Amino acid sequence: AGGSYNDAAGTITLPGGSDPWTYAKLAADFPTTSSTAVDVTGLAFTPAANTAYEFEVLLLCRTATATVGPRAGLAWPTGGSDGVANMYTPSSGTAQTMVFGNIAGAMLAAVGGLPNTTASYPVSIGGVFIAGASPSGTVKVQLASETAGTSVTVKAGSFIKYRAI
Repeated sequence: AGGSYNDAAGTITLPGGSDPWTYAKLAADFPTTSSTAVDVTGLAFTPAANTAYEFEVLLLCRTATATVGPRAGLAWPTGGSDGVANMYTPSSGTAQTMVFGNIAGAMLAAVGGLPNTTASYPVSIGGVFIAGASPSGTVKVQLASETAGTSVTVKAGSFIKYRAI
């Protein structure tokens, strides 16, 4: 919604009306047992040519086996002129790992486990993608299991939000 605030240069008025973010929200759980990254169906966006985007992701992740971690990831479309992202993912019940990347390659969280099978743990990703004249593909969230054959899940309600900047 709109509003205004004061800063050292004076009052800045924000436009009112609609939310500038577009959301893609997971309607159903997305499980995988693959130890290589697979696309999380529905958590992606397609960039338009010559447009810069800001995006944020929040995943509710679970594991079927305590101490085996879900490995969140992010893959980029081709045809970008620049882009960066950071990812924070749990490595235990009280610690996290950080991954920093750019459009030179897909990102995948480091291995680490979750302490139980009954509660979700957060993964957050934030970044910027700057599309060139001919982008092809999507900015997309991915998931892998730390151990092949062990199910990990991104829970319904997880989302990616993005907006042109």
